[in-house]
Amino acid sequence: MHQGENERPKRVAERVADTLLARFAAGEYLPGERLPGERQLAEDMNVSRVSVRAALQKLKTRGYLRAVQGGGTELLSSTGIEMDVAMTDLVRGSITNLADLMELRRTLETWAARRAAENATDEQLAELRATFQQAHDPRRPAKYRTEDDHRLHMMIARASGSIIYYHLMKMLHDVLHAALDEIRFHIFAGPQFDNMVQNHHRAIIDAIAARDPDRAEQAMYEHLGAVINHVTERTPKASGG
Repeated sequence: MHQGENERPKRVAERVADTLLARFAAGEYLPGERLPGERQLAEDMNVSRVSVRAALQKLKTRGYLRAVQGGGTELLSSTGIEMDVAMTDLVRGSITNLADLMELRRTLETWAARRAAENATDEQLAELRATFQQAHDPRRPAKYRTEDDHRLHMMIARASGSIIYYHLMKMLHDVLHAALDEIRFHIFAGPQFDNMVQNHHRAIIDAIAARDPDRAEQAMYEHLGAVINHVTERTPKASGG
């Protein structure tokens, strides 16, 4: 007999949902990761699969989870907040808004780079190196520039060791991806800019690997500062309209 079998099914589902929310907040599952299957969750919580299914549906409706192709459920955000669509439109429609976003990114990501230098595991450092090599391989098709760039920054976010920061970056996934797409394909495209980004990424990763927080922070500051300067110099009279 499952624990709570005498409870009303709705109440059991609410309890399961609350338990999952607590696990999200604790970082047991991170945005972008799949949850265990219904059977495993039911066994772990000693409830029926019907209750688990109802709880997952509740969390999908509230914006925490989504079904993924091929089966399973993926965590979107620990907050259930959706902000990407409106912000993405603002960034795509205005260079000024894009520059503002990059300024905010610089404030956040310099902190993350510093934390990554303090907290990154050896495994995370190896993954960063491998991602860098793939992203800047001259044989790598140009169409992957945005995806590779974003993945590298997200790996630094994860290496920071801060669950709340990683969740924040995942919440902003689409708008940050759109900003990178604008920069890498519509504002700056060509080997000179790509080489600059490659050198900056190398300096950031080297500093993190050296466990040098000051140098990692400075390398990220210089990287995003250079991008901001390129954006504002390219369109000095751009307005937010």
